[in-house]
Amino acid sequence: MFLNLWPEKMPSQWRLSLLMGLIVGSSIALTIFFVRAAVNQDLRRADQAIILDDLVEYAAIYTHSGVDGVQDVFPAGQHAESNGMRILDGNSAILYELIPEAMQHYPWPQKSPVELHKRGDTHQSEVTLNEAPYHFTLGAIRLHDGNILWFGRSSVEAERYLSNIQNHLWLAGIMAGLVAMLPVLWYSYDVINPIKAFTASAKRLHLPEGVVRLIAPTAIPELKTLASVINAGLDQILSLTRELQSTNDQLAHELRTPLARIRGNLEALHNHTDSPLAEDAAARSLEEIDRAAQLVQSILTIRGGDHGALRLHRQATPVSDLLEKLVDLFTPAAEDRGLKLSVVPGLDLMLNVDRELLTQAVANILDNALAYTPKGGVIIVHWHGEGTGAVICVDDSGPGVHPEEVHMIWERYNRGSAANSRHPGIGLGLSLVRAIATAHGGTVGVNNREGGGASFWIRLPQGV
Repeated sequence: MFLNLWPEKMPSQWRLSLLMGLIVGSSIALTIFFVRAAVNQDLRRADQAIILDDLVEYAAIYTHSGVDGVQDVFPAGQHAESNGMRILDGNSAILYELIPEAMQHYPWPQKSPVELHKRGDTHQSEVTLNEAPYHFTLGAIRLHDGNILWFGRSSVEAERYLSNIQNHLWLAGIMAGLVAMLPVLWYSYDVINPIKAFTASAKRLHLPEGVVRLIAPTAIPELKTLASVINAGLDQILSLTRELQSTNDQLAHELRTPLARIRGNLEALHNHTDSPLAEDAAARSLEEIDRAAQLVQSILTIRGGDHGALRLHRQATPVSDLLEKLVDLFTPAAEDRGLKLSVVPGLDLMLNVDRELLTQAVANILDNALAYTPKGGVIIVHWHGEGTGAVICVDDSGPGVHPEEVHMIWERYNRGSAANSRHPGIGLGLSLVRAIATAHGGTVGVNNREGGGASFWIRLPQGV
């Protein structure tokens, strides 16, 4: 329910800090309010008790020694800022008075209270002025001779006491606030930091090697358990993936000989049959066998490239000649799809590469460009030198590549989110491109273009 209190992108540490600060600050304010009210009430009761005791005490002194006795004792025992005294006779004349300057602006009675009828009767009242910083409590007692003794006490000392208590409460609150921040530090170190480590690890889960795992050694037990469960699942997935790839590689290797025999039998049937229907069926079967054989060969090429076992038949190859011939080959297919395919002339570069495999790699990229670029789009093939090698690029105006799929699309049997039923395939084309580039000691990649579309590239060294 606290989510709507904060900006959406505010880090959790700041949210928790502000929440703890709000809770601690409110608790301190409420504590100071109630403590001050309670202590203030107790101090007022204490003032009333003190006034009553002093009235009785000075009445006894007056009875024993008269006004002179009070005049001798009161100045010596009072607090100059907080206590005052006035003695009135029966005609309201002042017999004695000692009122501190700080208390003179309070109204002192000029006559005796009506409720004081007999000796020892007392009366108390409280006076508060808006312009005065303190309240003032007055007490009166009827003396044995009918005179009235007034004793006044201000809240100066009580306010100082309250202020001192309030300062200590604030200090205690600040210390409590600092202690309350300890859970925030714990939360940041044992919860937030491990989650950030999980996120950083999760961003690398798509890497080809597939061995990245969630790591957070300082996490709380619950997060460690979560990481352990996820890592166990990733280990199982990696094991199954490797087993599947190994099975595919082995199956492809074993299928080459049976496919070759079947093709030989179909060729014999095609060449020796007198039936037009049998001849047509044999021709169509040969096409399917060639497609299956090509698929098997692609899997074996990818396997050889990934494991560094692909045999290359290198020869000096002009980059411009290879790419221009490919563009000429694909131009009719591009025109049929309403696309404009062109090649930008570049430097006359010579690479020592396997011409057939490199042609196959670039052809696979062109196949994808023709398949995914919408009608009216443009495909451009260009190249440039880099060191002693070259970078071959194929730019298209298609949908581009999702940022999270930039690495994934180069893996076997992985197709980008732009693929659909109109684009048949099992996800071997780009993995074959990567395997061929790797076998040549090169690299591959893709960048999304600012104006839309993607730019696939193959970086190749000069070769030896």
